[in-house]
Amino acid sequence: MNAKIGQHMTLLGICAMAFYGAMLASGKLSIDVMPQFVVSAAIFLTSGRIMRRAARMMARDSEEEQEEEKTRKSKPIDADWPFLTQLLNWTAALLVVGAMAIFLMKPIGLSWSDAFSSADISDDHFFSEHIP
Repeated sequence: MNAKIGQHMTLLGICAMAFYGAMLASGKLSIDVMPQFVVSAAIFLTSGRIMRRAARMMARDSEEEQEEEKTRKSKPIDADWPFLTQLLNWTAALLVVGAMAIFLMKPIGLSWSDAFSSADISDDHFFSEHIP
């Protein structure tokens, strides 16, 4: 499927180049703005080639994965170490950022016990019947 998208991107790049050439030939665009248009058309052209190459590589990888899965069914399940490592890293990072946020939100002249006691939510609601 990505190969077909790659073909569409290449076709879009060719059409963009033809359109920019026609605009330049008709005099609607000056030569000053052509580098931007040429770069955008070149991006379309190269992205089509890159997508086709990626589609070929993905097809090869999927065939290799199917062969590996046949052999893997007989093996015991191993831990997913890259995922577990990333989970540990993100958890530790969130804990550090959370601790720093709590530390930075406490006013400088206030002790920790006063800060926690003043953070108590009470039932003191302020109510006004009439709002001017």
